Amino acid sequence: WKIGMMIQTEFTFPSALQGQEIFAVSWRKGGGQYRGVVQIVHGMQEHIGRYAAFAVYLAERGFVVYGSDHLGHGKSVRKETDFGYFGSTDGWKNLLADLHTLMCRAKAEYPDLPYILIGHSMGSFLAREFAAVYGDTLDMAVFLGTRAGSCLLKPCIRSIEKKAEKRGRKTPATEWSRLAFGAYHRRIHPKRTNYDWLSTVETEVDAFILHPLCGRAFTYGGYRDLFTLLKRVSGMEWAYRLPKNLPILLASGKGDPVGAYGKGVRRVAKWLLRADCRKVSVKLYAHLRHELLHESRKEEIYTDLYQWMCRYLPQNQEKKKGLGR
Repeated sequence: WKIGMMIQTEFTFPSALQGQEIFAVSWRKGGGQYRGVVQIVHGMQEHIGRYAAFAVYLAERGFVVYGSDHLGHGKSVRKETDFGYFGSTDGWKNLLADLHTLMCRAKAEYPDLPYILIGHSMGSFLAREFAAVYGDTLDMAVFLGTRAGSCLLKPCIRSIEKKAEKRGRKTPATEWSRLAFGAYHRRIHPKRTNYDWLSTVETEVDAFILHPLCGRAFTYGGYRDLFTLLKRVSGMEWAYRLPKNLPILLASGKGDPVGAYGKGVRRVAKWLLRADCRKVSVKLYAHLRHELLHESRKEEIYTDLYQWMCRYLPQNQEKKKGLGR
């Protein structure tokens, strides 16, 4: 369907998890030439529809934007018991494969355009692994609301796997939700809801809480895959797997507990720089929390992300070379 000259297309494709289908959507401005393709990778317990405003912003400026609901999320869920579940073993690989399938479709439709991957939160973990595996097919990568790993990941994975064997991998792991997110309110006073850490904007927090596709509990299998994925993208071994010349932007709120209030984000940047990744940028926003694209200064953040991407578009790189001569 169309909004003025904005074209939004919804479609599905088979998931890497047999018997499941992935819901996807694209945005583009009709009748124009395009500057690049952006693939958005959403976060945990949400859906791609929450990125529509940002997608339209980019589409209005000449980008074609794609996104999908992960397995166990949003409109990719067929049955209630599928929420927060990605597969019986190595479900994170299914998530990665589905992102790759969407990229292949986008590249087939726009083969000559620069390709930019943007991942938020859990989506940033997926984007980081994606960049390690398929980095040669990317022209830029943006990791929003990301974090470093923890020495607790290994024991957590072992504990979850034991519970999964006992209670079932598709059983909601409600106690792990409390363990995973319970400390995120430590610096928030007064606390209004259990999701205040997402944004300083109360209406945005409320919209998340009230949406039926947001905040759905992960299963034991889902938490196992989440922690396994984070473990894979933490440390120097991960950083060495990325292309050295891939432009990478890490952006987060200084009030974001997920990224340890900026410390975890800087740690990820250090890994990349020590691995000789040459085009790493870090942007930390004072007073803002986890969801930068749903924050009080989101227009500023939209502009910053857009301008950073434009800096590395091929035509702008050629201009810089010309000026250097």
